[in-house]
Amino acid sequence: MSIISVKSVCKQYGQKKVLHGVSFDIETGEIFGLLGSNGAGKSTLTSIILGLLKPTSGSITFFDGKKVNMKKKLALVPQSTAFYNDFSVGKNMHFFGSIYGLKRNKLRDRVNFLLKWLNLIEFKDTKADFLSGGYQRLLNIAISLLPDPEIIFLDEPTVGLDPKMRKMFWEKIKELQAAGKTVILTTHYMDEAEHLCTRIALLKKGKLLSTGKPGELIKEYGGVKVMIFNITGGVREEHLVKIRTALNERTVVSKGDLLFIPFKQEHSLEKVLAVTDWLMQEGYNITSSTTKEPNLEDVFLNLTGEKMEVKH
Repeated sequence: MSIISVKSVCKQYGQKKVLHGVSFDIETGEIFGLLGSNGAGKSTLTSIILGLLKPTSGSITFFDGKKVNMKKKLALVPQSTAFYNDFSVGKNMHFFGSIYGLKRNKLRDRVNFLLKWLNLIEFKDTKADFLSGGYQRLLNIAISLLPDPEIIFLDEPTVGLDPKMRKMFWEKIKELQAAGKTVILTTHYMDEAEHLCTRIALLKKGKLLSTGKPGELIKEYGGVKVMIFNITGGVREEHLVKIRTALNERTVVSKGDLLFIPFKQEHSLEKVLAVTDWLMQEGYNITSSTTKEPNLEDVFLNLTGEKMEVKH
C-alpha cells in the first residue's frame, strides 16, 4: 500500500524554482532514500511532506487519502540535536513525552522500552550535554520515537559517527523497518543508501532523475565492472594503444601506476589475462590487481555528472 504519494510537487520562490514537478510513491514498510547533492531540493521536499512548507503546486497524500491524525503518524529525527543539554537523558524523554501528550503509564513504558532498545539505559541519569555525539544522536531518535510514529524521517543520521556507532545505527534502522515502520532517509553516504534502502529517489536541482531499487539502478546506470592493475611506472602510451586495439575498447586508461580495463561482456577473462601476460613479457611489473564492481556512487555520478560531497 502507498503510505505517501507525491504528485507533481513544485516549489517556487519568486522566479526561482526549487522543485520541478516531482512525483513518486513510498510504500508501507520501505526504507526510502532521498539522494542528491546540496541544492538538489531534498530539504524542501522533506519540509513539504512534513507539512512545514506548502507546495506551489502539486499534492502530498497519505495512507491512500484516508483521514488520519498525521501529527501522531509522522516523526522527524533531525541531524542537529533537539533536546535540553542541562536535562538528563531520562528527564528529556519524560519532558518531550508529556509534550506529545502521552499518559503517565504509556510514557513510562515507551521511555523504558526506548532506553533499552537504543542502549541508553546506562545514561538515563546522565546530562545530555555529557553524551558523545553518537549517543546524542540516539537520544534524538529516542525522543522522536516516543509517540510510536508510523513514518520516520531520518536526516543524515550517521554523519560524523565512528564506524562502530554507524553500524549500530544501520542495525536500528533495519529493526525499525522490521517493526513495520516506514523510514525516509536522506544521506550523502552512497554505501549507506545501497545497504539500507529498499528504493531510492535521485534528485538534481529540484528535478527527479530516477527512482528504483539500488540493484536495479546499478544495473541500468552503474556502468561496467573494471579490472584495476597496479603496474610499477604505469603503461607507456604505445603499449596502451595496443591494449585498446586488442580488446577493442577505447576506454582502457592508465593513470600513474594504475591500469583500468572495463570488463565488458565481450571481454572474456582469457583476453584480459592474455593482455597481462603480454605486459609481463614486455617487462612490466604487475604488483597487484583488483576488480571494482559498479555501485550506487557510479549511478549518482553517471546520472548527475557530479560526485557526491560527503559531510564529516
